[in-house]
Amino acid sequence: MMRFVVTQLENLLLLAMGFALGWYLVASLPGQITVASCPRWLPAVALATVLLALGGRFVFDGTFQALGIGLMLSSSAAATLLIYEVIR
Repeated sequence: MMRFVVTQLENLLLLAMGFALGWYLVASLPGQITVASCPRWLPAVALATVLLALGGRFVFDGTFQALGIGLMLSSSAAATLLIYEVIR
């Protein structure tokens, strides 16, 4: 019973870490980096694509599944909000 609880707590921690890391990398980091004359949203979307691939690799590889889910959810949400701001 205790082993199950510890495993679930580890998964929740990995999910939170993946969510926070993905959100930071997509929402905050591209504003601090300038890539030639690209608009701010382009590196953010490229980084979100890389994080989606990395998260998918974690999920389907079977290692760090919760971290992968957190990365995929947060990076896609942050990229969607960023693109919505550009379109609006």
